[in-house]
Amino acid sequence: MKRFFAAWAIFSFLLATEMQGQTVVPNGGFENWVSGGSYQNPQFWDTPNQAISLLLPFGTKVVTKSTDHEAGSFSARLESKQLTFPSLVVPGVVTLGVLTIDVFGMTYAINGGAPITDKPTHLKGFYKFQPQGGDSCAIGIGLTKWNNGTRDSVGLGAFSTHDAVDVWTPFYAWIDYVLLEQPDTFNILAISSADSFPTPGTILYIDDISLDYTLGTDRNNPAAGIEIYQDRPEKQILVYFDFEKPEDTELQLFNMTGQPAARISPETLMKGRKILKYEGLSSGIYILEILHGEKKYCKKFFISD
Repeated sequence: MKRFFAAWAIFSFLLATEMQGQTVVPNGGFENWVSGGSYQNPQFWDTPNQAISLLLPFGTKVVTKSTDHEAGSFSARLESKQLTFPSLVVPGVVTLGVLTIDVFGMTYAINGGAPITDKPTHLKGFYKFQPQGGDSCAIGIGLTKWNNGTRDSVGLGAFSTHDAVDVWTPFYAWIDYVLLEQPDTFNILAISSADSFPTPGTILYIDDISLDYTLGTDRNNPAAGIEIYQDRPEKQILVYFDFEKPEDTELQLFNMTGQPAARISPETLMKGRKILKYEGLSSGIYILEILHGEKKYCKKFFISD
């Protein structure tokens, strides 16, 4: 068991996702809710509500159904709240795993998640955030795989902010894969207070959560307008960009040891698009280097057969 309010450590329990089919996040729009008596939980998600209801049957709920939504009819509202007995602040938490809480011991454990047979590039969705006292929120995804009786971490991605956001805004949690293994389980976790000492009254709304398989807009240079897609049937990478002089663009592909894997020459340019064939390359993590003028952009991604 870990300290209940070691918020970033909670992501070590998040586990599993990869790239082939397209896994659907169970009840990612938070449209369906299940009654637990004095509280409701979003279907397929666990929250601290049950543990709190055992102490206060008619009292505090830190996760509730909200009609303030981005899509559909509902969203999940996560609020950090002060308990009177024991005297502590409990953050709003939702997870696809099983959340076990010892309120008096201030410890928690998260186990399990949802099955997955592919490898997404990132988790995305919409959020609103109303922090108190400099508090921050976090939304994360973890991917894992059983290996000889233990669970290995395959990939991890997280989004966090301490800025107030009053309108529905997209978020992206890009997944960094640490193993080439195919995960078998994934877990998503959102927490209203990611600080070690949560502040009562901090509120996080989340809605329309899904997995994405776009190789992605370059995170370090979002203004560059670079988008990368994997076309598995044709075994090729499609790179789109909106540079002023696209004909001056050059692509190079490297493996993780820094050895060149493929190079695209300027004459392959087609209206701001370049095609990188990867037939014959083994599955693994590669670095795509995009050269334009005196600038260089790099993007790490996973190629799978």
